[in-house]
Amino acid sequence: MKNDTTRTTIDTIPDIYDKVTIRLHWATAALVSILWLMGRTIGFMPRGPSRIDMWSLHILLGAILACVLVARIIWRATNGRKLPSADRSALERLARAVHWLLYLLLAIVVVLGVINVFTHAFPLFNIWRFPKIGGGDLRMKINNWHDLAANIIMVLALLHATAALLHHLVIKDTVLRRMWPSRQQARQGR
Repeated sequence: MKNDTTRTTIDTIPDIYDKVTIRLHWATAALVSILWLMGRTIGFMPRGPSRIDMWSLHILLGAILACVLVARIIWRATNGRKLPSADRSALERLARAVHWLLYLLLAIVVVLGVINVFTHAFPLFNIWRFPKIGGGDLRMKINNWHDLAANIIMVLALLHATAALLHHLVIKDTVLRRMWPSRQQARQGR
């Protein structure tokens, strides 16, 4: 049996985000990655029902991403655990700027995605068709902006992940562990 004085609890581990913040973060990362990969590869599929189904799934996952993003922003503004800065350097300010830029770009890509669906009058699973807005020129512009914003998000997300790994493997601080779900946290339901 472990001595109670040596047992570590989530309350004594410094600088760990709460379970909801962690889950929303990783859900966002997974959805962005999946959506980006789908967006880059579906166009290679032959035209037909399977391709429409894959685009429909892309649209549904995009709607889920929109919900996760709204939940994440609301949670962060209201209940999410606020942590002190890992350091007070220019890198910390850059990290905060990148986080806010990611939020902004995620919102932009979601809005552009919604507009994109309507400019294409997309047939959702060939069951229901979205009403059409605009013409071919608008459709091409919106589609290009949506793709560009998604690509910028992926570049920033890869830089974000690289920075987290750099902190963990080279600097050897707690930055990555702040957002990594811990076993202790899972056992305590936090």
